[in-house]
Amino acid sequence: MPFTAHNVDEDGRAYDELIARGYRTIPVTIIGDHVIKGFDAGALATAIAEWRGRPLSEPQGPPE
Repeated sequence: MPFTAHNVDEDGRAYDELIARGYRTIPVTIIGDHVIKGFDAGALATAIAEWRGRPLSEPQGPPE
């Protein structure tokens, strides 16, 4: 899954975007329409499965 990491400690613009979205803690992961605060393995798996266009119950290989 392609991604872009933003380090809010070193990137003021990324920090401002985090605050503008209403978050003050990290990590915040955005996958499509899903915004996941903190580390939530279940929410991440669901968001990735939706991004791949597959139900969570199907095998999760790379996107085709």
